[in-house]
Amino acid sequence: MDQLALFLNSLFMALAMSAPYVVLGYVAAALIKEYVSRESMARHLGDRGFRPVLNAVGIGALLPICSCGVIPLGVGVHRAGAARGTALSFMTSSPAISPVAVLMIGMMLGPWYLATYAGVALAGSILIGLVGNRLLRDQTRPVTDFDSIVECVEEEDHLHAAAPKHRTRFGRAMHWAFWDLGAEISFDLTIGLSIAALVLAFLPIELTEAYLGTRSLWPLLLVILIGIPVYTCSIPTIPIVWALFMRGAMPGAMLAYMIAGPATNLGELNAIRRSMGSRTAAFYAGSLVIVALAGGLIANHLVFGSYEYKATMVAEDELQVQECCVPMIFGDRIERNNLGRIAASVPGWHYPFIAILLVTIAVGFYQRIRPTKKDTVDGPDSHSARLS
Repeated sequence: MDQLALFLNSLFMALAMSAPYVVLGYVAAALIKEYVSRESMARHLGDRGFRPVLNAVGIGALLPICSCGVIPLGVGVHRAGAARGTALSFMTSSPAISPVAVLMIGMMLGPWYLATYAGVALAGSILIGLVGNRLLRDQTRPVTDFDSIVECVEEEDHLHAAAPKHRTRFGRAMHWAFWDLGAEISFDLTIGLSIAALVLAFLPIELTEAYLGTRSLWPLLLVILIGIPVYTCSIPTIPIVWALFMRGAMPGAMLAYMIAGPATNLGELNAIRRSMGSRTAAFYAGSLVIVALAGGLIANHLVFGSYEYKATMVAEDELQVQECCVPMIFGDRIERNNLGRIAASVPGWHYPFIAILLVTIAVGFYQRIRPTKKDTVDGPDSHSARLS
């Protein structure tokens, strides 16, 4: 019973901490989707050179899409005429940077970590695009078939669902924010928050410090080898990273994981191989490893070079953190067995956002257990089939 209480209290703390920034991120992403023309985005991805790559990175950062949704979009952009490197830069920036991720990282992991992570992700995306355009030269025609790109975006976006007509664009945006995007992400976010709660409740500090708490190369390689093959979405990863920081993980290891994990997985690398060639898939995987390693080393030795984690257990159920590279949201103590103290430490303005997020999570679970008519017709594997 005590173990269950530890888990539930830690889960509530993680949910209360992240709720406002998740909800505001949904709203920001929906407004971008509704008021920024996707056709105008597609027109800026053609040809080679620095500008198309920069445009692809910027557009990718604005779109609220994780790796499983961005792969078909990137392949569609390439088939419509964009260079391979440009398409890869789009595929890298989109799952790594989004309005929701920026808000959550800034609040949960701090401005310094956000600046480091965003700088590595954006610079890495640009370098992947520029080097890819040089090494993966092929017969690339100028992008002229804009309709096919927009059609691909609309048809392949796994977050897009049929929505009833609304009188205003704002109403349509809010419907998409909480019925489509919010419900889809919130389901995965619940899994991420649950894992974060398990980490806070049960993972010994000594174990985290032993495997992820040093500045050596080994922790970076370990998290990259774990992150690239397995599907990981950036939003659920953030509370897990925060929890690992609270248990003694080093910034470099966590940054390397956040770069390598959300960007791709084995299934999506296989989709790139089938659609764009084995050489492109190998280049993309190798580039992600290099960018993640470089980002981890920069974080460990430059940005957080003098950082040293300090924490003590002042009681059996209470962890006191004296120094950590991410901010303590509700004080410097994690009291895991006292739900009343945890609830009292949560600012009152968080609770309306907690209620909204809980409703959105419920909608997400409802949509997962009750398939739509289209899912029934196409079958459960229809999305993965469309990736090819």
